[in-house]
Amino acid sequence: MPADNRKDNLTIISANVRGLQTNNGDLNHSYVIPHNPDIIATVETFLNPFIPNNFGKIKGYSAWHRSDRVHNTFGGIAVCFRDGLAVMALDINMEEHLQLSFFKLWTRNMDTILLCVCYRPQWQGSDPINYIYGNLDSLLLQHSCKFTLHHVRGSKPTPG
Repeated sequence: MPADNRKDNLTIISANVRGLQTNNGDLNHSYVIPHNPDIIATVETFLNPFIPNNFGKIKGYSAWHRSDRVHNTFGGIAVCFRDGLAVMALDINMEEHLQLSFFKLWTRNMDTILLCVCYRPQWQGSDPINYIYGNLDSLLLQHSCKFTLHHVRGSKPTPG
């Protein structure tokens, strides 16, 4: 990939979509088109293996990198990247109940960034945060990353 496609500054849209199938249009028209982000990170996608991998592909972006919830109808993560970004999805071993997706990105200066997109349902407590902070140094070292970006989205407590 040509070095001029790499960036030093990245823009990210992070959204709890509460159903990507039903809210994909709103995501695109209200956020993606006006803001033209480099990375789109969504949680609570409610996608499952029966939804085609090319569902909701956005022109000018990669296909969604999905982490569907297999044993539950809620949750899920989907992330896509602007075409031309130097990015690699990472396969990280972790407990099955954790909903984290990791990516390695390269900047124009060939620095590397470890991006973690996390969905933290209220019932998980501090498990996802403890995993990230407990493993961050080893993940950075293992994947030769200089910097880290992580974003945690969780469900808000409902009034009771």
